[in-house]
This record gives sequence, C-alpha cells and structure tokens, in this order.
Amino acid sequence: MNRPASLFVLALLCACKSEAPRTLRFSMIPTTDPSKAVREMQPLVDYLSRKTSAKVEMTVPTNYAAVVEALINDQVDVAHLGGFTYVQASQRAGVKPLAQRERDRNFHSLFVTQPASPIQALGDLAGHSFAFGDVNSTSGHLMPEFFMREAKVDPAVIGKAIYTGGHDATLLAVANGKVDAGALDEAVFQRLTSSGKVAPASVRVFFTTPPFFDYVWVARKGLDPALAKSVADAFLALDAADPAQKQILDALSASKYVAVEDQSYDKLRSAARQAGLLK
Repeated sequence: MNRPASLFVLALLCACKSEAPRTLRFSMIPTTDPSKAVREMQPLVDYLSRKTSAKVEMTVPTNYAAVVEALINDQVDVAHLGGFTYVQASQRAGVKPLAQRERDRNFHSLFVTQPASPIQALGDLAGHSFAFGDVNSTSGHLMPEFFMREAKVDPAVIGKAIYTGGHDATLLAVANGKVDAGALDEAVFQRLTSSGKVAPASVRVFFTTPPFFDYVWVARKGLDPALAKSVADAFLALDAADPAQKQILDALSASKYVAVEDQSYDKLRSAARQAGLLK
C-alpha cells in the first residue's frame, strides 16, 4: 500500500474510533427487586443515552454497599444513592452530587404495623419484633433508628431487629405478620400500596418521621466535568408535561429534579456518626 493510501486508511480508522460513543456506567442502590428495577429503568437509560450522546449501561446490585464499593474502585461513573450511602461515598471516594428529586429535600420514613396491632406510637414498640431494610439504607435504617433512639424506644427492639435487605421486603414482612412493625421509604410504600402489590388494608402507618435529605444522583470523582454536567442537565430537564418523560419520572417516583449541594447532608452525617456508622 502506498503512503497516501495508508494515511487515508489510518485517518478513516481514527475517525471511526472517535465517533464511537463512550460508555457511561450507571448504577442504583436496590430499593426494590434489582432485576425489576433494571427493566423499569430502560426508558431512563434510553433518555440519558440521547441526552449525553453516550452508551449508557445500568446495573442494580443486590445490596447498597456494592454501589459504594464500585464508586470507590472507579467501576461506576454515575450512581443513585441514598443519603447515607452518599455521605459514605463522599467521604471515601469524593463523589460529586448531581441532582435529586424535589421530594428528596423533605423525605420521610414510615413506620408500619398491622391494622389490628396495639402499636400506636414509637413508645409502644417495646416487646415487639421489628424490621429495618438494608443496614446502609437512609430511610430504611439510619434515620428510623435515629428517631427511635431520640424517642427513647427500648434498645432491645433495635438490638433484636431483623434486616430484610429492602423496603419492599420490610413492607411484605409486616403485611404478612412475620414481624410486628418495620420502617421503610415513603416512596416505596406509596408505590407498592397504590399499585396493589401490597394491599393497603394489610398495613397501617403509625408514625411518620420528621423530614430529612435523602436520595441523590452522584458522579465519581474522576468523571469528565462536562460529561457529569450533561448527566445533571438531563435530570434537571425532565418534564412531566412530556408523556414519555413523565413515564421516566413516575418510574423514579419523582415529579421533577432539582440541583443539590453537599452541605445539605451535614445533619445526616451527624446522625450517622452518632450511630457509630461513619468515622
């Protein structure tokens, strides 16, 4: 092959390589069944691919800690974290907050029991079995335990509590009478009871926590700032007036996304330190 021809082929190969979309690795903490979550997030994956001009891959592991470890080891570029997993990943990996649902600025945990249960308040939990979700969950463990301790709930209730691994599992454990009470994410509770996956008549909310900051999308420390901004902008641009985008927002239990700042999680950091869960 002569020199001009070889240069042409080389230029063509470089052009093809530069046109190949880069891959953005997304992950989410498993607030519900992981395989189901991956299917439900496909419209979001398609939307983000268009907005960022990148190939978006989504994974949802079986526990919260796996997402934090993936961020620490640069195996994930963007992740959806709870407030507690965010402060963990912020401290250990320097992740940057991108956007959060409007509702995440005033989030709540719900305490539930069976309709005929004698439990009417946190003080009634003494002597009863209790369920948290994942040990690293903000709304399924950290903040419920914080408010239980604040209310001086019998420490034995907390010490003997089971960890179901997820909000949906906690609600089902209560509804099926496997435990007397439990605490979970308000958005998951609303989604499961409104869809009929858990009969509303099978559970009763007896306490709603004060508000706290919770879920947030983050970027790993080394992600190209321009690419991170394109992801943030894509979430902020989601509009419920657009039917296709409303489908995405509904899957995320969101009405809209807003900007977020790290210092908003200082109260949660304090709660985690008080519980001995953050050094």
